[in-house]
Amino acid sequence: MLAPSLRAIPFLKTAADANLITLTPHERQQLMQISTRVRLPARKVIYREGADSEWVFAIDEGAVKTYRELPSGKRALSAFLFTNDLFGLAEQGRYVNTAQAVAPVTLYRLSLSQLTVLLKHDAELQFKFLAKVTHELRESQRRTILVNRRDAAGRLAMFIALMAARTCHSARRHPEVSLPMSRSDIAGFLGLTLESVSRAATELQRRGLVKFETRHLVRILDAPRLAKLVAAV
Repeated sequence: MLAPSLRAIPFLKTAADANLITLTPHERQQLMQISTRVRLPARKVIYREGADSEWVFAIDEGAVKTYRELPSGKRALSAFLFTNDLFGLAEQGRYVNTAQAVAPVTLYRLSLSQLTVLLKHDAELQFKFLAKVTHELRESQRRTILVNRRDAAGRLAMFIALMAARTCHSARRHPEVSLPMSRSDIAGFLGLTLESVSRAATELQRRGLVKFETRHLVRILDAPRLAKLVAAV
């Protein structure tokens, strides 16, 4: 079924077999009626900070980054977004950051005005959107903890763990984690220099925790030890 979707870890206690919030076919069909499916190439800017906020976006496939331009000319990366993620954060009718495709991406572009009407009349759908927003808030809080770590290797380890949790669903002993973003983007997200990220990657490999198969693919070699490093905040 081609229609917008979302996936979120609930903020309320649920049964063990219901640990994810997803949309029903009917809810997806409702969203389909107010959305347009679009495909965009890598590096395409989806909207810019300060532009009128007419749309909310749901990712079907691919990856997106959001960032703000600083007075110094640098970019402050705020998030990487993947399949089933929503984005389009606005304030007073204007987007608060810039969104750009990291890799080729397929999106559902939902009319913000029509979505507002729909959510006001569908309490269950409204609750699921609230759960998704809460999910993203938790992710933002994890990033705050991540960038406050002093050790670069620890920051990179936490980043790999976050990407594994979001994009890797393999049960293999040594799972592979896709990193579609550039090393420069990772550095900006972690608040590190490009050189620091490279040294951190070398350090994690030297410890036997991971192996960078390519610049965009890392294999976790020792999950328990990596988790221990991640926990050592």
